[in-house]
Amino acid sequence: MPSAWLYAIGLDIFSQLTGSSKHNNWDYTLDRAEKNGKKKRRIVGDGSSILARPRCIAQGEYEAEVLWVGWSGTLLRIDGSVELRGFSAYETDDIKSLELTDGVGVVGGFGWADLLGIVDSCGHIWRCNPGSTTASILQIDSQLSAAFENTVKSVAITGTEQVAVLHDHGASITTFSSLLEFYAYPETKNNLTNARSRKHFRHHQQITYIRAGEAHFVALDLGGQVYTWGANLHGELLQPLVGSILRPLAVPALEGTPMRDVATNGFLTACLSQDTKDVYIWGWTPSTRIIGLPNAGDDVAGIIDQFDENEHLVIEHLAVGNGFVVLASSDSQTGELCVWVAGGSDWMNMLGLPRSETFVKVNGEWSGKRRDQYELSVFCGSASIFVRLDQK
Repeated sequence: MPSAWLYAIGLDIFSQLTGSSKHNNWDYTLDRAEKNGKKKRRIVGDGSSILARPRCIAQGEYEAEVLWVGWSGTLLRIDGSVELRGFSAYETDDIKSLELTDGVGVVGGFGWADLLGIVDSCGHIWRCNPGSTTASILQIDSQLSAAFENTVKSVAITGTEQVAVLHDHGASITTFSSLLEFYAYPETKNNLTNARSRKHFRHHQQITYIRAGEAHFVALDLGGQVYTWGANLHGELLQPLVGSILRPLAVPALEGTPMRDVATNGFLTACLSQDTKDVYIWGWTPSTRIIGLPNAGDDVAGIIDQFDENEHLVIEHLAVGNGFVVLASSDSQTGELCVWVAGGSDWMNMLGLPRSETFVKVNGEWSGKRRDQYELSVFCGSASIFVRLDQK
């Protein structure tokens, strides 16, 4: 079986990358603070828990996949096992394996900072209870799953805790103004007086996935059309309309240009065209403006032209962190695989991630590998980058 490698760079203050409470000869010091009657751990330290260079966090003859990344936790699938690494909600182990019913797999996690739950391959919603003393920290939410008729594909939550649920096999999206409203859906489903802030959207094209930023959502359908809704604080919706949008609307600036991939984080969004040549970006970065990014509020998409002179370079995959964009590319002539990053804020320098207006290479063990032997893909958290290398 071909081998796979998963690398991580960035903030690891809760060991959400390495899954170990000790590294770089530095021990975590933890104390507990009472909040709303619950014990919540907080970190006391000097910020030394940083992976300034790419570190391999998983390797072997198996699949390695990033399912969900929050501020303080990461959900990974490694060799068929699903692992929760880091600090989540109120209690944690260094690495906790998530056990599900036989034959049921994890599709993805949901939450923003902490893992709140998962969606499984049968369309069920599972709640996360990290404070549990039992072997498993997951419990199926049968009422919530039944309210969506067990057809949930994914759940996305913004930093402001608005929720979007993709269900009906990708034909429907339901949005909620808060987590409490989402969890109360079984009781309010048929009660119109309690559903004023809940919006339901049906679509003729199948939605493949949804992504959440700080206060907005982005969706991509099977035909490659991009949709946005939510708050439009910094032009992150790419819509000519002023103010917030309550339901998914197609992005006019991208109509007629089918997209292959879309990613968002913070107030920044990027998407990749189906011909894997053009990267479009819009929104806002905290302090380092990416060249090609339009002014916030403009209803046009900026396009990255840095690689135009290299006709052999193909963008394979993209990801977005909080203020930065990461690309995985290959060269059809030389076969070289590369990872690029642009953007960032002042504190990104602390994380060992380059801060740049243009895309610069991120070197790692994937450098020098060839596309005829390996595949490269990237994922992002708010302040971390994951690089997956798969042997063909």
